[in-house]
Amino acid sequence: MHQKLQKASLVFAFVLSCAVVPVFSAGVYALTADKLIADAPHPADLDEDFSIVMSEAVAYLAGWQQGDNPMNYAIRAAYLWQRGEAYVYNSAEAPPLCWELLPPDEGEGEFNIPEMVSTPAGSFDMGRPYAWSVIWPSEGEPEPTDELPVHAVYLDGYSIGKYEITNQQYCDVLTWALGQGYLRDFAGDLWPGTGSIYATLGEPYILVNMDRVECNIQYIDGAFYPRSRTGLPDTTSYSMGPHPMVTVSWYGAVAYCNWLSEIEGLTPCYDMTTENWDLITVPPASGGYRLPTEAEWERAAAWDGVKHWTYGCSSDVLENTQCNFYLDALVNPLGLAVKPFTSPVGWFDGVNISPNGEVQTVDGASPAGVYDMSGNVWEWCHDWYDAYTADAQTNPTGPAMGTERVLRGGSFEDLFDVCRSAKRDKRGPDKTPYMRGFRVAQTP
Repeated sequence: MHQKLQKASLVFAFVLSCAVVPVFSAGVYALTADKLIADAPHPADLDEDFSIVMSEAVAYLAGWQQGDNPMNYAIRAAYLWQRGEAYVYNSAEAPPLCWELLPPDEGEGEFNIPEMVSTPAGSFDMGRPYAWSVIWPSEGEPEPTDELPVHAVYLDGYSIGKYEITNQQYCDVLTWALGQGYLRDFAGDLWPGTGSIYATLGEPYILVNMDRVECNIQYIDGAFYPRSRTGLPDTTSYSMGPHPMVTVSWYGAVAYCNWLSEIEGLTPCYDMTTENWDLITVPPASGGYRLPTEAEWERAAAWDGVKHWTYGCSSDVLENTQCNFYLDALVNPLGLAVKPFTSPVGWFDGVNISPNGEVQTVDGASPAGVYDMSGNVWEWCHDWYDAYTADAQTNPTGPAMGTERVLRGGSFEDLFDVCRSAKRDKRGPDKTPYMRGFRVAQTP
């Protein structure tokens, strides 16, 4: 099976550049109602359910390599599986092009707008309110002093994403931005369809590192799509669509915010023509989407109005039922075979059972009702990183200048102490690690 998967991977790479694959614009399909019939399944579709899953595609590809199946039929089988599995038969086309992707339901093709959670105006204590010995009673990690001193912060009302931005959500906006001519390569030319994606307004700022093997999005036929990866049980194929976007820089997160704002007819919050992409719609001013400030992030992760919870799942302890982190081993709830070992956003909801160990999840929402605030992926915040002071603050947005942007929350490969709601991290805004993503915020 392993050898078949290796062979299939080579074929899939060939599929992406093969001329037999038709071009579809997002949300536009060539089929008409009278041509949608279901009486001729693809030969790879062994159970004839008009859905080609990975095992069927791999088996048919193996048959082609052995000389038993036509190459163009094999390519079509791989294409249908990679692009969504479900398909229809179009009698107006000759084989193998007669098997086409299932048209979307009415309303599908619209942008998947992030679900937001409203947080009312109020004050909270920001920073670690407990002694370090609570986390490491004896020998352990050195105490992170940048979580102190605890200080009072007042925030006006704001909304924050209930979930981290997914690969599918990012793909949708990226495809739209491509159509607007916003995507560039390192030289500042229009993005050619390969390589990492930049935005050039002066300096070339990387948005997405498409060259990393951990990148979970791909470009096919004029649009961006999530990849699929194998996991448990057996070699189940999982779309990375509902998983958090990774290999995205701070600039890539900000570009998403501005472009989604433009799509929604809202005022963009960042000036992407300035050197540091300055925040020009500053809370509490109303505007479009933006990254949460560090204070907004921590309040949504930890504060219930009385207590500052240690972890972003309304808990002072962390278990493999609550979030995706490293507990003796990777939690990796879907048992993914290769990095990044993310989980679908909001997976830990008290309903899902993780295939990796048949672990029943518990509801891991934060006090604000927000998910994945501990583990899964680190999340970019708006602020430049700086040391805390003891001064009380109102709607802080961080220093005006800096060299590194704040990240919060920990990731799938971090220990419990790193996934605390008070834990701070930082990276250059042009970095694109495989365990870092983001969620959005907005001032109503």
